[in-house]
Amino acid sequence: MNKYIDATGEKLNDISMNGFCDDTSGSVTETGMWYGKVNVDGMLAIIQEDDQGFFDYTLYASESELNQEWDRITEAESQLMEGIDN
Repeated sequence: MNKYIDATGEKLNDISMNGFCDDTSGSVTETGMWYGKVNVDGMLAIIQEDDQGFFDYTLYASESELNQEWDRITEAESQLMEGIDN
């Protein structure tokens, strides 16, 4: 993951910091990772931040790809949270 981000990463970081993610999952304090789903201005991305503040993102070519990966992430995070709660 990159601590320093490029122009696309900077825009995505601004989107997340201003609360404009379409959806979020995870918790840096509980699972060590936070994810944000972004579909803004034709930009399809999943952003992530770890418990040390490192930020990274992945861009997707289609909403279908974005949603498929988002479903995988949210399922994995749900399973992690179940393990923490038990």
